[in-house]
Amino acid sequence: MESYDSVVRLEKEGPIALITLNRPDRLNAFNVAMRDQLYEIIMVIRDDPTIEAAVLCGAGKGFCSGADLTEFGTYPPVLKKRQVRLQRDLWEEIRRMTKPIAAALHGFSVGSGLEMAMLCDFRFAAPGTKLALPEAQLGMIPAAGGTQSLPRLVHQGLAMDFALGGQRITAEEGYRMKMISRIVPRDELIQFTVDYMRKVVEHNANSSRVIKSLVTNGLDMSLAEGLAREKVLIAHTWNKHK
Repeated sequence: MESYDSVVRLEKEGPIALITLNRPDRLNAFNVAMRDQLYEIIMVIRDDPTIEAAVLCGAGKGFCSGADLTEFGTYPPVLKKRQVRLQRDLWEEIRRMTKPIAAALHGFSVGSGLEMAMLCDFRFAAPGTKLALPEAQLGMIPAAGGTQSLPRLVHQGLAMDFALGGQRITAEEGYRMKMISRIVPRDELIQFTVDYMRKVVEHNANSSRVIKSLVTNGLDMSLAEGLAREKVLIAHTWNKHK
Protein backbone atom coordinates (compact mmCIF):
# COMPACT_ATOMS: atom_id res chain seq x y z
CA MET A 1 0.00 0.00 0.00
CA GLU A 2 1.09 3.56 -0.68
CA SER A 3 2.73 5.17 2.35
CA TYR A 4 2.19 8.84 3.20
CA ASP A 5 5.59 9.74 4.69
CA SER A 6 4.80 13.35 5.55
CA VAL A 7 2.65 14.37 8.52
CA VAL A 8 0.43 11.27 8.34
CA ARG A 9 1.50 7.71 7.54
CA LEU A 10 -0.69 4.96 6.13
CA GLU A 11 0.33 1.31 6.44
CA LYS A 12 -1.56 -1.94 6.20
CA GLU A 13 -1.51 -5.05 8.37
CA GLY A 14 -3.68 -7.56 6.54
CA PRO A 15 -7.20 -6.08 6.33
CA ILE A 16 -6.40 -3.41 8.94
CA ALA A 17 -5.23 0.09 7.96
CA LEU A 18 -2.81 1.67 10.44
CA ILE A 19 -2.90 5.49 10.37
CA THR A 20 -0.14 7.30 12.25
CA LEU A 21 -0.17 11.03 13.00
CA ASN A 22 3.44 11.93 12.29
CA ARG A 23 4.45 15.34 13.65
CA PRO A 24 6.30 14.13 16.74
CA ASP A 25 8.41 17.30 16.89
CA ARG A 26 5.14 19.27 17.30
CA LEU A 27 3.52 16.67 19.58
CA ASN A 28 1.31 15.73 16.61
CA ALA A 29 -0.45 19.09 16.77
CA PHE A 30 -3.19 19.20 14.15
CA ASN A 31 -2.40 21.59 11.29
CA VAL A 32 -3.83 22.15 7.81
CA ALA A 33 -1.38 19.73 6.17
CA MET A 34 -2.29 16.99 8.64
CA ARG A 35 -6.01 17.60 8.11
CA ASP A 36 -5.67 17.40 4.34
CA GLN A 37 -3.53 14.26 4.36
CA LEU A 38 -5.76 12.55 6.91
CA TYR A 39 -8.82 13.41 4.84
CA GLU A 40 -7.23 11.81 1.75
CA ILE A 41 -6.31 8.71 3.78
CA ILE A 42 -9.84 8.35 5.14
CA MET A 43 -11.08 8.46 1.53
CA VAL A 44 -8.59 5.73 0.58
CA ILE A 45 -9.76 3.54 3.47
CA ARG A 46 -13.41 4.17 2.64
CA ASP A 47 -12.98 3.13 -1.00
CA ASP A 48 -10.42 0.29 -0.70
CA PRO A 49 -12.30 -3.06 -0.59
CA THR A 50 -9.25 -4.83 0.88
CA ILE A 51 -9.38 -2.65 4.01
CA GLU A 52 -11.98 -3.79 6.54
CA ALA A 53 -11.11 -1.70 9.63
CA ALA A 54 -8.70 1.02 10.74
CA VAL A 55 -6.51 1.99 13.69
CA LEU A 56 -5.49 5.59 14.39
CA CYS A 57 -2.40 6.32 16.52
CA GLY A 58 0.31 8.94 17.06
CA ALA A 59 4.09 8.90 16.66
CA GLY A 60 6.45 10.04 19.38
CA LYS A 61 5.51 11.04 22.92
CA GLY A 62 1.75 11.25 22.52
CA PHE A 63 -1.33 10.80 20.36
CA CYS A 64 -2.24 14.41 19.55
CA SER A 65 -1.87 17.72 21.42
CA GLY A 66 -4.79 19.36 19.61
CA ALA A 67 -4.86 22.16 17.08
CA ASP A 68 -1.58 23.81 16.09
CA LEU A 69 -2.19 27.30 17.47
CA THR A 70 0.83 28.67 15.56
CA GLU A 71 -1.36 28.56 12.42
CA PHE A 72 -3.98 30.88 13.90
CA GLY A 73 -4.04 34.17 12.00
CA THR A 74 -1.84 32.87 9.18
CA TYR A 75 -2.66 32.46 5.50
CA PRO A 76 -5.14 31.33 4.27
CA PRO A 77 -7.52 33.74 6.01
CA VAL A 78 -10.27 32.48 8.32
CA LEU A 79 -13.05 32.58 5.70
CA LYS A 80 -10.92 30.62 3.24
CA LYS A 81 -10.10 28.04 5.91
CA ARG A 82 -13.79 27.70 6.75
CA GLN A 83 -14.65 27.18 3.06
CA VAL A 84 -11.99 24.47 2.73
CA ARG A 85 -13.23 22.80 5.89
CA LEU A 86 -16.80 22.71 4.60
CA GLN A 87 -15.55 21.12 1.38
CA ARG A 88 -13.39 18.63 3.26
CA ASP A 89 -15.22 17.88 6.49
CA LEU A 90 -12.72 15.47 8.03
CA TRP A 91 -14.61 15.05 11.30
CA GLU A 92 -17.83 14.16 9.51
CA GLU A 93 -16.02 11.63 7.33
CA ILE A 94 -14.55 9.94 10.41
CA ARG A 95 -17.95 9.99 12.13
CA ARG A 96 -19.75 8.38 9.22
CA MET A 97 -16.99 5.92 8.32
CA THR A 98 -18.81 2.65 7.67
CA LYS A 99 -15.80 0.50 8.56
CA PRO A 100 -14.94 0.07 12.26
CA ILE A 101 -12.17 2.40 13.48
CA ALA A 102 -10.27 2.50 16.77
CA ALA A 103 -7.95 5.07 18.34
CA ALA A 104 -4.83 3.95 20.23
CA LEU A 105 -3.97 6.71 22.70
CA HIS A 106 -0.75 7.28 24.63
CA GLY A 107 0.95 10.20 26.32
CA PHE A 108 -1.79 12.75 25.77
CA SER A 109 -4.94 13.23 23.74
CA VAL A 110 -5.99 16.86 24.03
CA GLY A 111 -8.50 19.17 22.31
CA SER A 112 -9.19 18.11 18.74
CA GLY A 113 -6.97 15.08 19.36
CA LEU A 114 -9.43 13.78 21.95
CA GLU A 115 -12.41 14.87 19.87
CA MET A 116 -11.05 12.87 16.93
CA ALA A 117 -10.64 9.83 19.17
CA MET A 118 -14.22 10.22 20.44
CA LEU A 119 -15.47 10.00 16.84
CA CYS A 120 -13.90 6.54 16.61
CA ASP A 121 -15.73 3.38 17.65
CA PHE A 122 -13.17 2.32 20.28
CA ARG A 123 -10.56 4.16 22.34
CA PHE A 124 -7.76 2.07 23.83
CA ALA A 125 -5.28 3.96 25.99
CA ALA A 126 -1.94 3.39 27.68
CA PRO A 127 -1.84 3.91 31.47
CA GLY A 128 -1.55 7.53 32.53
CA THR A 129 -2.54 9.00 29.16
CA LYS A 130 -3.71 12.59 29.70
CA LEU A 131 -7.12 13.58 28.32
CA ALA A 132 -8.54 17.12 28.13
CA LEU A 133 -10.85 19.50 26.30
CA PRO A 134 -9.22 22.84 27.20
CA GLU A 135 -11.07 25.04 24.70
CA ALA A 136 -13.56 26.60 27.14
CA GLN A 137 -10.74 27.78 29.38
CA LEU A 138 -9.14 29.46 26.34
CA GLY A 139 -12.34 31.30 25.44
CA MET A 140 -13.03 28.89 22.58
CA ILE A 141 -15.51 26.12 21.71
CA PRO A 142 -14.54 22.53 20.85
CA ALA A 143 -14.65 22.53 17.06
CA ALA A 144 -14.35 18.87 16.13
CA GLY A 145 -17.65 17.52 17.44
CA GLY A 146 -16.68 17.17 21.10
CA THR A 147 -19.84 18.79 22.48
CA GLN A 148 -21.89 16.08 20.71
CA SER A 149 -19.69 12.99 20.87
CA LEU A 150 -18.78 13.32 24.56
CA PRO A 151 -22.35 13.18 26.00
CA ARG A 152 -22.99 10.14 23.81
CA LEU A 153 -20.14 8.36 25.59
CA VAL A 154 -20.48 9.53 29.19
CA HIS A 155 -23.21 10.79 31.52
CA GLN A 156 -24.42 14.26 30.53
CA GLY A 157 -23.36 15.80 33.84
CA LEU A 158 -19.83 14.42 33.49
CA ALA A 159 -19.70 15.64 29.90
CA MET A 160 -20.73 19.15 30.96
CA ASP A 161 -18.18 19.28 33.77
CA PHE A 162 -15.37 17.98 31.55
CA ALA A 163 -16.14 20.25 28.57
CA LEU A 164 -16.63 23.42 30.64
CA GLY A 165 -14.01 22.78 33.30
CA GLY A 166 -11.10 22.11 30.97
CA GLN A 167 -9.40 19.85 33.52
CA ARG A 168 -6.99 17.10 32.57
CA ILE A 169 -7.83 13.56 33.58
CA THR A 170 -5.97 10.29 33.17
CA ALA A 171 -6.97 7.41 30.93
CA GLU A 172 -7.89 5.49 34.08
CA GLU A 173 -10.38 8.21 35.02
CA GLY A 174 -11.61 8.25 31.42
CA TYR A 175 -12.15 4.49 31.63
CA ARG A 176 -14.28 4.89 34.75
CA MET A 177 -16.30 7.57 32.93
CA LYS A 178 -16.70 5.14 29.97
CA MET A 179 -14.85 7.52 27.64
CA ILE A 180 -12.02 4.98 27.25
CA SER A 181 -12.79 1.43 26.13
CA ARG A 182 -9.83 -0.31 27.78
CA ILE A 183 -6.44 0.39 29.39
CA VAL A 184 -3.59 -1.42 27.62
CA PRO A 185 0.14 -1.48 28.50
CA ARG A 186 2.04 1.03 26.35
CA ASP A 187 4.35 -1.53 24.76
CA GLU A 188 1.35 -3.65 23.71
CA LEU A 189 -1.01 -0.84 22.69
CA ILE A 190 -0.65 -0.73 18.91
CA GLN A 191 -0.50 -4.48 18.37
CA PHE A 192 -3.39 -5.04 20.78
CA THR A 193 -5.53 -2.50 18.92
CA VAL A 194 -4.69 -3.96 15.50
CA ASP A 195 -5.42 -7.49 16.73
CA TYR A 196 -8.67 -6.35 18.34
CA MET A 197 -9.89 -4.77 15.12
CA ARG A 198 -8.88 -7.86 13.16
CA LYS A 199 -11.10 -9.95 15.45
CA VAL A 200 -13.96 -7.49 15.00
CA VAL A 201 -14.05 -8.10 11.24
CA GLU A 202 -12.62 -11.61 10.89
CA HIS A 203 -15.93 -13.48 10.60
CA ASN A 204 -17.78 -11.12 8.28
CA ALA A 205 -16.65 -7.56 7.57
CA ASN A 206 -20.01 -6.66 6.05
CA SER A 207 -21.88 -7.76 9.17
CA SER A 208 -19.52 -5.61 11.25
CA ARG A 209 -20.36 -2.58 9.12
CA VAL A 210 -24.11 -3.26 9.38
CA ILE A 211 -23.93 -3.63 13.17
CA LYS A 212 -21.90 -0.41 13.43
CA SER A 213 -24.49 1.41 11.32
CA LEU A 214 -27.36 0.13 13.45
CA VAL A 215 -25.72 1.11 16.74
CA THR A 216 -24.52 4.57 15.70
CA ASN A 217 -27.57 5.64 13.70
CA GLY A 218 -29.95 4.15 16.25
CA LEU A 219 -28.82 6.75 18.79
CA ASP A 220 -30.69 9.39 16.77
CA MET A 221 -33.88 7.31 16.37
CA SER A 222 -36.71 6.20 18.57
CA LEU A 223 -36.58 2.57 19.70
CA ALA A 224 -39.38 1.69 17.27
CA GLU A 225 -37.55 3.34 14.36
CA GLY A 226 -34.30 1.62 15.26
CA LEU A 227 -35.93 -1.80 15.49
CA ALA A 228 -37.67 -1.27 12.14
CA ARG A 229 -34.35 -0.37 10.52
CA GLU A 230 -32.72 -3.43 12.10
CA LYS A 231 -35.39 -5.69 10.54
CA VAL A 232 -34.81 -4.17 7.11
CA LEU A 233 -31.05 -4.61 7.27
CA ILE A 234 -31.32 -8.14 8.65
CA ALA A 235 -33.60 -9.11 5.78
CA HIS A 236 -31.21 -7.49 3.31
CA THR A 237 -28.19 -9.38 4.63
CA TRP A 238 -30.06 -12.68 4.72
CA ASN A 239 -31.17 -12.22 1.11
CA LYS A 240 -27.56 -11.67 0.07
CA HIS A 241 -26.61 -15.04 1.60
CA LYS A 242 -29.33 -17.00 -0.21
